Amino acid sequence: MAATSLVAGSYLVAKGAQATSGGLEGFTVGTKTQADALPRVKQKLVPPPFVPEHDQVAKGGPKLIEVELTVVEQEMEVADGVYMQAMTFNGSMPGPLIICHEGDYVELTLKNPATNTMVHNIDFHASTGALGGGELTNVAPGEQVKLRWKATKVGTFIYHCALGV
Repeated sequence: MAATSLVAGSYLVAKGAQATSGGLEGFTVGTKTQADALPRVKQKLVPPPFVPEHDQVAKGGPKLIEVELTVVEQEMEVADGVYMQAMTFNGSMPGPLIICHEGDYVELTLKNPATNTMVHNIDFHASTGALGGGELTNVAPGEQVKLRWKATKVGTFIYHCALGV
């Protein structure tokens, strides 16, 4: 299996037992899938230019890769003496690289701390449907939401917030 970065295909969005709050109000798509039986791997995301620990080549069958992204609203210096208010993932801009293999499932927990002032979400460009997850992951300050998808395409894809889409 080829390595895949930031890839999305089908979604599972759950509230309640599997997700605490946030997302599209009242929206739940099955809470049990074939992915629940897969071995879980917790991927520790690191700021660019570094990459998280991962296997270059898939070993064994598909896995469920667990990742957490926290939206951090912060002022960042983008040039000497030039500052901007940035909406970052895990405090870095660009956000951390998420790595999986074709056939893996990625389970993202998107957190919006209570210290933030805005609603946030995430849009994965390789995603199919639901605006790349954007409309499914709207999360207010103090909330979090889970999004699960199957990596069906090989490649490197970007993600970003997409409010107001």
